Amino acid sequence: MSRRALAAALLVCRALAASAQSGDAATPATPPAPAATEYPALSLREAVLQALEHNPSLKAQRLVPEIRKAAVSEELGFLDPQLAAEASHTWPAAPLTAGSGAEAGLSLTLATGTSVGASLGAGWDPVSSAYDVEVTQSLLAGGRLSANLARVRQARLDVLASQHELRGFTESLVAGVQQAYWDHHLALRQREIYRESLSLAERQLEESRIRAQVGQIAPIELAAPRAEVVSRREALREGEKRVETTRLSLLLRLHSPGADAPGTGLDAPVRLADSPAPVGPLDELPGHVALGLRRRPELLQARLELERGELEVARTRNGLLPRLDAFISFGGTGYAAAFGDTFSAAAQDSSLSAGLSLELALGNRAAKARVQRAKFSRDQAVESVRALERTVEVDVRAAWLEAGFAAERVSTSAELRSLQEQTLSAETEKFRIGASTTFLVAQAQRDLLASQLSEAQAAVQYQLAVVTLYRLEGTLLERSGIEAGPPN
Repeated sequence: MSRRALAAALLVCRALAASAQSGDAATPATPPAPAATEYPALSLREAVLQALEHNPSLKAQRLVPEIRKAAVSEELGFLDPQLAAEASHTWPAAPLTAGSGAEAGLSLTLATGTSVGASLGAGWDPVSSAYDVEVTQSLLAGGRLSANLARVRQARLDVLASQHELRGFTESLVAGVQQAYWDHHLALRQREIYRESLSLAERQLEESRIRAQVGQIAPIELAAPRAEVVSRREALREGEKRVETTRLSLLLRLHSPGADAPGTGLDAPVRLADSPAPVGPLDELPGHVALGLRRRPELLQARLELERGELEVARTRNGLLPRLDAFISFGGTGYAAAFGDTFSAAAQDSSLSAGLSLELALGNRAAKARVQRAKFSRDQAVESVRALERTVEVDVRAAWLEAGFAAERVSTSAELRSLQEQTLSAETEKFRIGASTTFLVAQAQRDLLASQLSEAQAAVQYQLAVVTLYRLEGTLLERSGIEAGPPN
């Protein structure tokens, strides 16, 4: 090496050392952030619990099962006893038409198609009393317990369906919160990578400037490192914007609307406590598919709808039968000078009657149409369940494959990032001894940046792929540590 080259090399080393001791003065674009209030870090579980507590849509959805339970009581109302009372006085147009009296009656309908009624009456001028007890039993239409209770059972199925609907809504909400959490984590990690990349590009630019000053490289060689610094600054600005966007998206799911105090609501800063978990082995595919067919809320709702259709067929079939009722009636009326004597007189004048009554609708087209409509709806529900079962299996299979591919991408991207670090280190050393150019160093820096971003994205994509798998198989709540009742 000539004396001139040796002197230039010493000058470069001294300049680089001075630059390092000055604390990287060539990085004015990334000043230290001002001191801020330290807020507690937010874990993934805390984020989910906050969303479950404050989400207004979830609060509204929780009321649906209560509404359905009220409908069950409404359908059971036909079994409630009915009490009726009446008092009257007739002003005479002729002496014999005058009179006053009162009557009270109690009626009860049973789910077996039995009707029971009892009445008691009293009159004045003339003084009288009367009683009557009648029992009617439906033998054909209205006499089947399953048909009479069909609406009650349908209402109870609606309660179960609303609970599955609530569970599905909650799982979607939890999945959305977890996705927003990991999106914000990725944005923070990308911003950190951009800052490190900008610092690296600025150091490379400073080193290139010094070498150009001592004549080791041509001034035109500074174009590549300058372009890299500009590109990194622009990427950092985009990263800052994405951090703010993902922060708002996360807070929108966590806080109830109207929180305007400083440090709350959409103004609240966010610090994340959790990082992506290491890649773990997934269970075998058949196990996930079996879980999906057993626990997926949409599928459970469809099966309840099929059961509801079966009840509707049974109920409408009852309308095809003629009305045939057996009845028995016992009662009497008594007159006396004193009101107390009317009861004994009524007992002596009692009568008993029994018989059958028949009502037959000729043609009965309306009832037949209702039965046909119920059967078609049931058949439609059968096909819907079959189609949904296939959809659930496909969804779970696809999600399982995606989670496996995502796990492979995590290890591949980590290996690629390690190789790109080695490539950049080698290219930088070659540049320092004059065996490379600023363009090749800049290209190696870009490749390293891309591999770092890919590694961070792969880690988050794996987390989201697992969340999607658990949501599609219907186990996300339990796997997220949220207590939920077992599906019926």
